[in-house]
Amino acid sequence: MKYLYVLASDNTDNYLEQAMLSITSLRLHTHGAFVTLLVDNITETNLTGKRAEILKIVNEFKSIRIDDRFNKHARSRWLKTSMRKSIEGDFLYIDSDTIISDDLSIIASVDIEIGAVLEDHIYLSEYQKHRPSRLKIIKNMFKIRKFDNFDFGVYFNGGVFFCKDCKTGHDFFNEWHRLYLHCFELNLFNDQASLNYANFNLGNPIKELNGIWNCQLMHDGAIKYIHEAKILHYFTTHVQDKFFLLANKEYTDKIKNTGIVDQETINMLKNPKSQFALNTRIMLIDSSVNDFYDSAICGAAKRMYHTKLGVIIELILSKIKRNIFTPLRKKIFLKN
Repeated sequence: MKYLYVLASDNTDNYLEQAMLSITSLRLHTHGAFVTLLVDNITETNLTGKRAEILKIVNEFKSIRIDDRFNKHARSRWLKTSMRKSIEGDFLYIDSDTIISDDLSIIASVDIEIGAVLEDHIYLSEYQKHRPSRLKIIKNMFKIRKFDNFDFGVYFNGGVFFCKDCKTGHDFFNEWHRLYLHCFELNLFNDQASLNYANFNLGNPIKELNGIWNCQLMHDGAIKYIHEAKILHYFTTHVQDKFFLLANKEYTDKIKNTGIVDQETINMLKNPKSQFALNTRIMLIDSSVNDFYDSAICGAAKRMYHTKLGVIIELILSKIKRNIFTPLRKKIFLKN
């Protein structure tokens, strides 16, 4: 069994440093893990100096030459959608923006050929009730890619992917890569729609793994799996302060500056489920509020809030609320 990481990176990003955090956590919790690092030829050339330290914590290193017309983001997807062809033996692919929180070795004994965890930890049929706006986004993703007749029953997250070295696995990756290249020609670089359409085209060979194998912390259903989670998938976001402490830039910056994961960070990795910000809370969010959080209005408001214009707008709206809406609501309440 191999634990596989894919990397397309340079000095301008923190993907390599994220991978070092994840691999270090894997070695802390899964003793004797065989780690494979798969990179493109451009990434290989910049694995020098402090960046070369990552090579000391992997067992197998492979570099694949990719056409220069693929940018960094597309190269990572090219590698990911074709990785079955490059790697011998069974593997568990793991995204770099993850932290391993338990022993993963039991995955070698699962009685399936390929497996993944549901996106958002729910079936697409439940999106209509819980996140209708998200369902619209997914349907539009398929429409613009010209992926027709998708049944929208199950939709898998590609952040953790188990695959045996078998015909089913090879056939799946051949189809996934073919569909990804189709998307690339349309200037669409995300790989998840092609993953799920490949699964649909081949008669649903992907089997559902328990959510503990890819606990997606940014998604609503994650709370159900955190207690027994084996892999915490925190996702890379543009939010400055992360609720999951190990996702904060200060930890990847330390690795970038020193080339190693320091003892303080290692101590945090030993118990990653306790590494949440003090102001993190559990909330039940109804579908209407969820839709608002997913909306462009909410995104614009968050970006504007701390600007000068945002301060002025907040001052005006707070006065209207205090002097008009609050007194009016009290009058209506007292009448009833």
